[in-house]
Amino acid sequence: MKKFLVFIEQKPGFSGNAISGHRAFLQSMRETEQLVIAGGFSDQTGGAYVLQAESREDAVRLVNSDPLFIGNECIYTIKEWNAQ
Repeated sequence: MKKFLVFIEQKPGFSGNAISGHRAFLQSMRETEQLVIAGGFSDQTGGAYVLQAESREDAVRLVNSDPLFIGNECIYTIKEWNAQ
């Protein structure tokens, strides 16, 4: 299983309306052991999570179902990460 770092940065005008859905999404990934770690930045500008997937395409598919991504209020960057 490969690891992917998902970096999330809020766009100007961020409303936060999708935060509860985003948290539920992360919890569902925790339950299926796809989520390694997640958290918000202390300056409240966004956050990041590490997910496990077989391929970049699978990781992108997962991220595309994140309600915060769907709400288009954030910029998402996905990087395959060689974390140990």
